[in-house]
Amino acid sequence: MRYPSIDGFWTWDIKRDRIYGDANLSDYFGLTLSHRASLERWMQSVDRDDRPRVRLAIRKAIERRSGFREAYRVRSQKMGLRKILAVGQCCVDEVGEAALYSGWFVDLTTDASCEEQALREIHSHLGQAKDIARSIGHDMLSYLLDNIEEEVEQRLGARLGRRRSS
Repeated sequence: MRYPSIDGFWTWDIKRDRIYGDANLSDYFGLTLSHRASLERWMQSVDRDDRPRVRLAIRKAIERRSGFREAYRVRSQKMGLRKILAVGQCCVDEVGEAALYSGWFVDLTTDASCEEQALREIHSHLGQAKDIARSIGHDMLSYLLDNIEEEVEQRLGARLGRRRSS
């Protein structure tokens, strides 16, 4: 499986219960760079509905001393609500106990809000273009723009809150 480009890295010192990460980890999880977060502090940024599943996956990965791969939602003031895929690998100490978990994450969020905003802007411009086409007597162009506007409205769905007039 090919992964998208990596958005951030982390290392969890299991024995000291501290997570260290890069600036992106801090941004996604609402932490400061100087703040070495405990797992519990880090989990506060995981979406409430995803926490039980993520906790279970972490516990199993530690018990098995195995890899971790989980998709879940995180929320921070800087990044908002994002869906990420976290992938990590357990490293054991000299007696075979889980000691460190290092890994990376990618942002899986399809930025629907950006797409919606772009479609709204297109819709607005189409309305203006249609008005101009009609005012200068270009009926065919106005008709084509009307069809494009209908397509944009279908993509927006009920979000526009208004219906196309015939």
